[in-house]
Amino acid sequence: MMKGKVLLIEDKRGMRTMLTTALREEGYNVKAVSTGTSALKHISSRQKFDIIISDVCLPGEDGIEVLSAAQKNMPCVPVILMTAFGTIEMAVKAMKKGARDFITKPFVLSELIHLVDHYTASTGSGGDTMIGSNRIFLNAVERAKLGAATNLNILILGESGTGKELLSRMIHRESARKDGPFIPVNCAAIPSDLMESELFGAEKGAYTGASEQSPGRFEIAEGGTVFLDEIGDMAQNLQGKILRVLQEKEFSRVGGNSIIKADIRIISASNKNLEKEMEKNRFRRDLYYRLCEFPVLLPPLRERSDDIPALVEYFLNSAGYIDLEIDENGMDLLENYSWPGNIRELRNIVLRAAALCKDSRIISPDLFELKTEIPGGFSDSEESGLLEAGSRAAREKEMEMIQNTLRKCGGNRSEAAKLLKVSYRTLLYRMKELKIR
Repeated sequence: MMKGKVLLIEDKRGMRTMLTTALREEGYNVKAVSTGTSALKHISSRQKFDIIISDVCLPGEDGIEVLSAAQKNMPCVPVILMTAFGTIEMAVKAMKKGARDFITKPFVLSELIHLVDHYTASTGSGGDTMIGSNRIFLNAVERAKLGAATNLNILILGESGTGKELLSRMIHRESARKDGPFIPVNCAAIPSDLMESELFGAEKGAYTGASEQSPGRFEIAEGGTVFLDEIGDMAQNLQGKILRVLQEKEFSRVGGNSIIKADIRIISASNKNLEKEMEKNRFRRDLYYRLCEFPVLLPPLRERSDDIPALVEYFLNSAGYIDLEIDENGMDLLENYSWPGNIRELRNIVLRAAALCKDSRIISPDLFELKTEIPGGFSDSEESGLLEAGSRAAREKEMEMIQNTLRKCGGNRSEAAKLLKVSYRTLLYRMKELKIR
């Protein structure tokens, strides 16, 4: 099951081949081209892509022009820009034009993979569109709009897959900082030893491989918004430094002494219960109260099941299945399912069923055909679990499968991931969730 379709634009053959191979090994369908001109042809023809990754410096049209064309022809598709000549001005320009992220070469390959995984998963909540008419959902959106009109730090709480990043982008668009950059940072995806330089930047020679001065996300976000997703996963040694930014509105690059003023607004999000994290001394109370000046709670999909028909229609239409519909029994199944993976899981199931459908109507067996067994490995939903997360028996079966495979591999997790046909990161995530040591 492919994770999604990637349009990759990179003019250097070796780099293009390496990235294409790595992304395909992670389960992505990759269309790789070497020029901006070729990329514009694919974009103007409105071919379906789930994400675009482009070098900035290209022969012919450059990456900024590719970004502009993508914004015009496929505004819901995330764009990540890469460059070996990163400057603050270029990064700010890219973010203002709508780039989802900006990565400077040379980069750690796993970091790019994490970004691609994150943004292709984020589009599962409906592109940049907040869809729904449920009263609880609309109350949360209206509350967020009220918060957007202030300069308070907003904390968005909700389960994974409920659309927290979408809501944060809406808050940014509704705020006085809408003309500034929106810079997302996934605190769970970036390794803790890289997070400090990612946020604050680094001076030349600050660490091995720091061959030039590089700006951090806070510096790039000047005049705009920083979105700290999964803030509950941030390492404790960084929490105090984030608190200083919030209190003093200033920071220093790694390896430097110069004070940089931070004219930014922070929106954060968590699917963890931060009050429980504080009780266990895993999250700082003083940081929590700074982040939670204006809390917003997004409801899980099971509490807004009346929005499911509208979401299903949106997903089908966005994927080009305009004439396809779900029969009555199938819709009843969707509306009565517990949705542990929320909107992201709904999108996965609906689009998989659409691909399997041989008629003009999706029937119920197509919807949950992978929910009863795991043929040849895990299910394709990382966030909702490999089996239905609400089932104790399924969790025990999954735990037993992982433990037996680890024993077979002598505890080698890389080998176990290969046998189970999942990524190494997915295996670590499930081991953590199931408390497998």
